[in-house]
Amino acid sequence: MQIGLKLAGLTALLLAAPLSADRPKTAAAAPPKAFSDLLECRKIADPQARLACYDAQTALLADASEKKQIVVADRAEVEKTRKGLFGYSLPASPILGDDGGQEEAKRLETTVVSARRSRDGGWVIVIKDAGIWEQVDSKVLPLSPKPGQKVVVTKGALGSYFVSVDGQAGIKMRRIQ
Repeated sequence: MQIGLKLAGLTALLLAAPLSADRPKTAAAAPPKAFSDLLECRKIADPQARLACYDAQTALLADASEKKQIVVADRAEVEKTRKGLFGYSLPASPILGDDGGQEEAKRLETTVVSARRSRDGGWVIVIKDAGIWEQVDSKVLPLSPKPGQKVVVTKGALGSYFVSVDGQAGIKMRRIQ
């Protein structure tokens, strides 16, 4: 449920600030106006005027942050969010630290939280920080997945994903939640 809320929030954020279709993928996104205005204060030579500028701009930035009009996230938070969204198709976005110049994540290493059989006999595996995955092929895992085992999810061709549990051959899966 928490990942679903994050995805909904991220989707709303992406829709609120869509990328321009004619903007080159490698161009860096412009920072929010409140942030750029704060940086402009550095150019003021007079110390009193510069301090007044900083005070005014930081107040505006703090207000925008409190109203959730601007969100500040460090690299660790962005990586945590990207990991949590692994397996979903999302557009390239500076919000996720992807300005078109970074390579999309193609591999995720984490652990199994739980595993069960679906009605059709395939596996449904809950993966730590990466949601719920459902088997879409008919391969058989010799050993049943167990909580705490290492799992490696790799991106295949045409949007497919392969999940390898505890070093076993990968099975084709899709993220369902």
